[in-house]
Amino acid sequence: MKKIIIGTISILVRVATPLLSAIIGLKAVEAFNIFQILNLVKDSDKAFDVCTTVYFAIADLILISSRELIRRKFFTFQKIQVTLSKPGDMVQNRSVPDLQIHENRPCEARLTVNIIAKKKTCKGLKLTIESINFATMQLPSASAEAHVDENGNFTVDLEKLFGNQELANTTQTFRILFSKEPVNGSCQSELQPKLSKEPLLVDFISNRLIIRTE
Repeated sequence: MKKIIIGTISILVRVATPLLSAIIGLKAVEAFNIFQILNLVKDSDKAFDVCTTVYFAIADLILISSRELIRRKFFTFQKIQVTLSKPGDMVQNRSVPDLQIHENRPCEARLTVNIIAKKKTCKGLKLTIESINFATMQLPSASAEAHVDENGNFTVDLEKLFGNQELANTTQTFRILFSKEPVNGSCQSELQPKLSKEPLLVDFISNRLIIRTE
C-alpha cells in the first residue's frame, strides 16, 4: 500500500508540473510580455507565441528546481535493511537461511540491521521477531538496544541505534540464541522481522529465516 501511495503521488507531481508551468507562463505573458514591451518582436501574435514559449520554459525550470529542492530537504532517501544469517555465512538480504536446532544445544542466528535514515523518522520505532512455540530466543549478553520481551519476542529499539546522530548511516549486528522447547514430532517455522509501524518515507527491506527441529 505504501509503495502505491508514493507511486501515485510521484505520478501526480510529474503530471502537475507541466500544467502549472503552462498556467504560470500564460499568466506571466498576459501581465508582462517583455518581447512586446521592448518591441523585440513587432508582430503582436508572434510576440505572444515567442514570449509564451520562453515563459513556459522558465516556469518549468523553476518548478522542477523547486521540486528537487523540496525532495532533498524534506523527502531524503531513507532505508532500513534487516538481514538474518547464520554465523560464518555471508550476510545477503536475498538469502533464506535454514537453521536447525538440537536438544540441549542452542543454535545461533545473526540479525544485521542497517539504517540510513533520520532519527525523528525512527522515533519510537521497534523491530520485532515474533516468538515461536518450539524454541525460545535469548541474547548471549545484555544489550542496551535489544531485548526479549515478556512474550518471548526479540525486539530491537531502532531509535537507540542513532546515539546522538540526527541523520545516520549505521549498521549493527545482534546475536540471537535459539533453545529448543519440549515438543512432539518435528517442527518448522519461518521468521521474518517486522516493524512496529512502517513510516511512509522509509523503505523497509527484510529477508526470512527458516528454523526447524531435527
